Amino acid sequence: MREVRAMSRAGRRNQVMLAFAIQIKHGLGDEMTAYEIARKIDLRPTSPNFRDLLSQMVMDGLLKVRSVDNAAKAIRGNATFMYSPAAPIVPEKRTVQIRANGKQAGQLELF
Repeated sequence: MREVRAMSRAGRRNQVMLAFAIQIKHGLGDEMTAYEIARKIDLRPTSPNFRDLLSQMVMDGLLKVRSVDNAAKAIRGNATFMYSPAAPIVPEKRTVQIRANGKQAGQLELF
């Protein structure tokens, strides 16, 4: 089994938004189920923390819910979420050091 890297809540929110951005970029639409989102960011779709994260993102206006089986129940895997175009997608930048012959040769900034 693969080890999952611990991430902050903001980091997971960013991962969800990037998953939508990649899906839209490839022309696959702006909708995904909770199950699809969880698989793309390497989380269990049944995790209460993941469902809470999606609920919070809906309340913050980052995502919209198209369908939920029963409003009284928590968000399940078949709830369909849509990307809210009003929410900007800000890629997380990362700086990578480049070494040549054991010495610092430069650095790259990755998105």
